Formats: sequence, C-alpha cells, structure tokens
Amino acid sequence: MMQIPKYDPATHYIDLTNSDYYRSLLAFRSILKSIVHDFWKSKGSLDVDLYMLTSSISSPMGPGSDSEGIPIVFGDLATYLVDSSQFGFEPMILNDLDIVNCWLPSMRGEDPDKTHLNQFYHIESEIAGNIVDIKKLVEELLRYMCKKLLSETKLLNDLSRDLQTTKEKLKGIADISFNTISFDEAVSLLEKNGHGDCVKKTSDGRDITRQGELAICSILKLKLPIWIQGYDRDRVPFYQKPDPNNSNRVLNADLIAPPINKHSYGGEIAGCGQRQDNKKEILESINRQRIDITPYLWYADLRLLSNYRVTSGFGLGLERFIAWLLNIDDIKLVIPYPRLKGIKTLP
Repeated sequence: MMQIPKYDPATHYIDLTNSDYYRSLLAFRSILKSIVHDFWKSKGSLDVDLYMLTSSISSPMGPGSDSEGIPIVFGDLATYLVDSSQFGFEPMILNDLDIVNCWLPSMRGEDPDKTHLNQFYHIESEIAGNIVDIKKLVEELLRYMCKKLLSETKLLNDLSRDLQTTKEKLKGIADISFNTISFDEAVSLLEKNGHGDCVKKTSDGRDITRQGELAICSILKLKLPIWIQGYDRDRVPFYQKPDPNNSNRVLNADLIAPPINKHSYGGEIAGCGQRQDNKKEILESINRQRIDITPYLWYADLRLLSNYRVTSGFGLGLERFIAWLLNIDDIKLVIPYPRLKGIKTLP
C-alpha cells in the first residue's frame, strides 16, 4: 500500500499536488463513479441534477439525530445547504417515473470525527416501491460494485491497508445473501451481552450508538454487512412510514458494516426507508417530534395528489463505503477535500 499523507488542513493542497496516494484515490473514485453509473443505466434510472440550496432539509429530523442543517443567507433568503436528494426526488417519482438517482454532495452539521464529514458524497435513489424493494436495490448495487471492483487489482493494491481482507470483502458481498435483524433484536443482543450502555433510552424511544453497532458486529462475529430494521418511530425522521403492525416502529433499515481489523471503518454505510404515504400520519409524526411544520407543508400535501404512490429511497455514504472496503479507519483520508466544521481549509 502507498503511504497516506497525514492530513493537515493547512498543507493538504500540497499533498494533492505530489502524493501518489491521492492520485490513485482520485482514479479509484472515478472508476467507482463509472461503475455506479453503469448500474443505474442497467436499471433504466434517470441520473438527476439537483439543487444545492433547500428550504426543506431532510436529515436533521427526529430527536435521535446528531446532525444539524447548515444555514446560508442567499440575498434576502435564509435557506440551507442541501443535505439529501430525497425531497427533490419524491415529486419526480409521481411523474410516472419508477426510479431516479444522483451522486450528490451532502452538507451536514454534526461534529466531525473519523466517521463523520460535514461534506460527503451520497449515492442516492428514490423508487416507486416499498421497504422490501429498496433493500433489494441497495443489495443489488453493492453486489454490482463489488464484482466490478474485483478487477481493479492495481488500485486495490495501491490503496488498501489490508489487500487480502479487501478482496475477501469484495468476493463476499458479490455472493452474499444479506441478513436482517430487527431493531428490537439488536437492542436485546446488546443488553444480554453486557452492552446495555450502547442503548440510549429517552422519553421518545431508543438509539443504538455507533459503539453499539460495532458491538453487534462483534457479538454476531460478522465479516460482512447486516441490516438492522424497524427503528423507534420518534427517534428517526418524520417521513419514515410507521410499521402497520406496530405504529411505534418504522419501515426503515440501516446497513451496518463490521470492522475487520484495527484499521477498518465500521458502522452504518447505508440507510433506507419507505416514505409516509398519508398526510394525517405525517402531521402526527411531526407533532410527536415537535418539529415546525412550515417547511414541510408542501411535502405533506403531495399525499393529496391524485397520482400519489408509495415511494422508498436510500442513501449510501461513499466515503464510508470506501473506507470500510480499503480498511482505512478515517474517512477524511478517502475524500480529496475534507470539509470539517470549525476547521479552516485551503482552498
């Protein structure tokens, strides 16, 4: 593996001019983008160009979120940098489209660390379909990506901190039958195995911390990702559809990747969900979560259109996937220009 320059925001631009590692990383990201494009083309999906400013942010919703919107003043308009494609995609699906996608920079305001960037890249899609359909799509995308990446021997050798493990991950996902456990099962596993402190309990419901995600991977002795499905309704964004069999759970799922060695990223790499399809239900969730309805009235009103149909969507964090695959434990090392809250960068 090539030596990764130590990240320094004041001199990073110099490393981009002369580092063999960054030259290979740029090539890898470019190839991966082409692979993803070919996958969407095979699915008949439209590659959509979206906005970078929005009045309706989607990710920092729900009491369980650790994220914030990033406000910006544009003329006399107070707005936000875009954090997700979802609200832009859903109206398009109603226009007799079955699937759309994008490769979007997302801006979010959580505290940066080895697993969080404030600007990262999202592979996102919205479809006409339900939670089963969207999970299947994520799995198909990952299998396609991994099968194609297996042939990139030189770049994998240049970039991976553990080439053998990387190849095992690629081969494993290419043939994997993805398993799913429920959120309730995940909580029970943690509590029964001495990790109850990884379950954050509040009056609104429960959260599993990142350390809890890693503990689940360890308890189950995982080598490949697993779905955790059906989170507590009031700890996730209001637009997640409540489970018809349990109105306090939702039809969502997060894909959790296990760290394989001390260098490997571990934790969530993708999230998906079925959207609320009933205006009354949306307003109930917004009220339960104490959210200002004003920026989302238009979104709730979509459900009243005669051509409304059920949609689902997902986002896969590009840098998290790359870091996990290449056994790199710090995602700011797999993006050309890290953007970190409170840190001045050049340029």
